[in-house]
Amino acid sequence: GGSRVEDATDGSAVLVIYPGEDGFVRGVLRGLARERRSHEIGAHPPFRLARLADGRLTIEDTATGRRIDLAAFGPTNAGAFARFLNREEKRP
Repeated sequence: GGSRVEDATDGSAVLVIYPGEDGFVRGVLRGLARERRSHEIGAHPPFRLARLADGRLTIEDTATGRRIDLAAFGPTNAGAFARFLNREEKRP
């Protein structure tokens, strides 16, 4: 069911996304996961969310090397990912 978003530095849960929530985020993650399955890659290593020096956000699949510039989907959708970088919103 849910997708757990973890802090890569300590493995702690930042947020759990439950079915029916965060459609854009789940859609991006499903697309990345589908690509992994086509390459017969499992769930690890994790995806990497990064804020670039200019403030744009990217999500990268460290297993396949695919990187998505989230700004391409507009500020609202990029913001759906930006909140994961905010450690104050924590709901494991």
